Amino acid sequence: MRILQISPQIPLPLTDGGKKSINGLTRCFAARGHQIDFTAYRKHHDYKSALEELSRYCRPHILDVQTDDNILDAFFNLFSPLPYNISKFHREEMKNFLEDFLPKEKIDIAMVHNSHMAWVVDVIKSFVNIPVVLRQENVEMMIMKRFYETQKNPLLKYYAKLQYKKFLAYEPVICEKFDACIMISEQDKVTIQNFNPAIKAYAIPAGVDDFLFDYKRPEPEPYSIAHIGQLSWLPNLDSLQWFLEKILPAVVNVYPQTKLYAYGAGDYSKIKIPSEVKNNFIIKGFVADIWKEMEDKSLLVVPLRIGSGIRIKILEMLAFGQTIISTSLGKEGIELKDSEHILIADDENSFIEKIAGVFERKYDTELLGKNGRKFIKDRYLWDNIAQKFEELYLTLTPDNQ
Repeated sequence: MRILQISPQIPLPLTDGGKKSINGLTRCFAARGHQIDFTAYRKHHDYKSALEELSRYCRPHILDVQTDDNILDAFFNLFSPLPYNISKFHREEMKNFLEDFLPKEKIDIAMVHNSHMAWVVDVIKSFVNIPVVLRQENVEMMIMKRFYETQKNPLLKYYAKLQYKKFLAYEPVICEKFDACIMISEQDKVTIQNFNPAIKAYAIPAGVDDFLFDYKRPEPEPYSIAHIGQLSWLPNLDSLQWFLEKILPAVVNVYPQTKLYAYGAGDYSKIKIPSEVKNNFIIKGFVADIWKEMEDKSLLVVPLRIGSGIRIKILEMLAFGQTIISTSLGKEGIELKDSEHILIADDENSFIEKIAGVFERKYDTELLGKNGRKFIKDRYLWDNIAQKFEELYLTLTPDNQ
C-alpha cells in the first residue's frame, strides 16, 4: 500500500508525544512493507539532517515553512472564523505541493495528522478519489476549553474562550469530511462523536518501543522527582507551574533534600520559582537520552490540569518501570488503576500525601512497576498498533486486499 502522510511538523527529534506518535506510525508502516510519502512543514529543523533521518523509512517532502506564534497575527485572528492554532497552518506551500504531487503519483490512502492540517482534505478530494483519514492526537477544542477555564488573566481568558468557540464551530465539522477519524483514545472518540455523531470515528492509541522493557534500573536517588514536558505546549507549562507553587514547597518543608528535575525543551524564564524551593528545582531542559536521566529517579509526576488525548510519556515510563503520580486528567484515555499501575492525585493534598508515601516506602513501587510494564506490553506495542491501522486501511481500500 502506498500511503501519503501529511503532518504539521517533522517528527524529529523525539521531544514530545505528538512527534513520537507520528514517528512511530511512520516507522512501523514502513517495517510492514508499505511505501510512505511524508510531507510536513520544516519549521526550525535542520533540513538536511531531517531528510537523512526520514529517508531511512519514507520518502520525505519537506516544505520550508515556519508556523511560529505571532502576536499581530493572533490579534487579527479576532476577525477570522478559524481558531488561531488552525489558521497558521493554512499555507499555500502545502496546497501547491498537493496540487502538483497528487495528479502525478498513485496514492492508495492519505493520512492527515491532527486538526491543524485537516483543511487539506478538500484539496486532496478535489484531485483524487482515495480514502482520506485524520489521525487526532488530541481533541483540540477540549484543550482550549480547559485552558480558558484555568486562566486568571481576564484578557487571556476572554481570548481563549473566543478560541474555544471557534474550535467548537470548526473541529466537529472538519472531522466529518474524513473517511475515518482515528482518535487516540476511546474517551476522545466518545467526545468527538458527542459533538457530531456523523463523524466516522475510531479509537486506536499510540504505542511504545520494545527496548523500554529491557532496562534494568539501579536503586533510585532518594527524594528525587522528575517532571517531563516541552514548555511550548501550554498544558505542560501550567502543569509545572502548579506543581512548583502548590505542591513542592509543602514537600520540601518535610523533606528538605527533595530535588525536582525538569526535563523538556522550552523557555524556563516563563516559570516563576518560589523562593523557598529555588535550591530544590533543577532545570535540565532538553536532554539527548531521557532514559539515562530517568533511570535513577524515584518518581515521575504528571500534574496535568489541561489536556486531551493520552500522555505518551506515561505509556513509555510505565514500560520503563517508573513509578508515576498523575492527575486523573493526566492519565486520561489510559485504563490505569490507582495503586495497581500508577498513583492518582487530583488535588494538592493528595499529591503531597502520595509523594510522601513513595519517599517513605509505603507503596510497593516494585509491584507497581511490574504491573505497569505488563499493562503496556499487553496493549501498547507499536507493531500491534500499526496492525490495527493497517486493518482499518484495508477496509477503506478493498483493492489492496
